[in-house]
Amino acid sequence: MDGPRSDPDGYARMMARHRESIRELLSNYGRIDMLCLDVAMPAFCWPELKQTVLMARRLQPDCLFRDRGIGAYGDYHTPENWIPDSPKSRESKLPWMVIYNLGSQYSYDPNGANYRPGSWIVENLIDICAKGGNFMVNASPDAQGLWHPEAVSRLEYAGDWLKVNGEAIYATRPRDGSLWKEGDAIRFTRSKDKRFIYAICLRRPGRTVAIKSVRAKDGSRMTMLGVNEALSWRYDKGGGIIIDVPASLQVEANRPCKSAYAFKIEGEDAAPDR
Repeated sequence: MDGPRSDPDGYARMMARHRESIRELLSNYGRIDMLCLDVAMPAFCWPELKQTVLMARRLQPDCLFRDRGIGAYGDYHTPENWIPDSPKSRESKLPWMVIYNLGSQYSYDPNGANYRPGSWIVENLIDICAKGGNFMVNASPDAQGLWHPEAVSRLEYAGDWLKVNGEAIYATRPRDGSLWKEGDAIRFTRSKDKRFIYAICLRRPGRTVAIKSVRAKDGSRMTMLGVNEALSWRYDKGGGIIIDVPASLQVEANRPCKSAYAFKIEGEDAAPDR
């Protein structure tokens, strides 16, 4: 049905209400950082929708807009319930953020068994950040505005991990080319100033960790996030950096977190792209 032709008055009311709702959101609640219209209107709506987007830009010039439904007028792209295999496999050249359900659906999920574990959040957060993306975990409240206890426990697990390892995630950047990972169990991020590289082991490390794609600065201090003591390390021509993991950290109670361990390396990052 062509709204402007079949019901011009109703169509005009619908578009006006949509625009005024966005005006209210962007005018009455202070600074808004991100706005997702989450729309897929028919092509004939574009002239009015375009004016709505331009109005929104004037009201909140620093707000980021999701590209869904507004194409080139959007600022970031959102793969939903799938994760790109690599930085080069993204659908869009825009900055991107994965949206993934913690339960089985976007709305409230009453079945606690459906919620993915906290370790799933952590592992995918690391993988996505290493590829240069952001991660939005979706969990919805029930009709009373309450979240399922299982959803809360999963998110608290991720929050506890970030309290220890947030330095390896927040305000970091991906390494160049294919250097975002090494094998199946190590992911990398780097500091904005390129001084530090974070090697995050998705599996519990043993007595040593070998990293071939990073060249550490000679004599630099190397640590595991959440552990105050410096770690001993050496450079092996065939094996790269060899980090010694203290015997104390082989005991579960002494580890700084329950999964995914981040090593902070002051690095030249001089290993060639593989």
